[in-house]
Amino acid sequence: MTAILTNLFDGVAYGMLLFVLACGLAVTLGLMNFVNLAHGAFAMTGGYVCMVLVNRMGWPFFAALPLAFVSSAAIGIALERTLYRHLYTRSHLDQVLFTIGLTFMSVAAVDYIQGSSRVFINLPAARSRLPKRVLASTIWSAMVSRPQITMIISR
Repeated sequence: MTAILTNLFDGVAYGMLLFVLACGLAVTLGLMNFVNLAHGAFAMTGGYVCMVLVNRMGWPFFAALPLAFVSSAAIGIALERTLYRHLYTRSHLDQVLFTIGLTFMSVAAVDYIQGSSRVFINLPAARSRLPKRVLASTIWSAMVSRPQITMIISR
């Protein structure tokens, strides 16, 4: 029964993540008339910034989260001011080609720097005080999905 609940919760969590990413794509296309397929790269950036701060620099998890958000936003602002701005008047095909190329380059850069193995984030001690069977043991699970690397924040 625990395995069924674990799989059910993981499926719902992954589905919610895909929904949020799809909403981000729909909003940028619908409101801005801009096809940005690199929005997953920004989510990946935040995940890796959080991982480096927590695992390698010893920061507390909840202190690293705001910096992960800010760093992703800062990279997004820098890319918008330097690269994306020139694509607003271009065709959708040009936008797709550029942003998918940006995604491939960011995946290759992280693969070169970090490697292609799974990376686990050390979660806060407050998590250990949760009941063991609260929707199995994956109440804090989140996935930053990419073709080659999956970062799983899990027990």
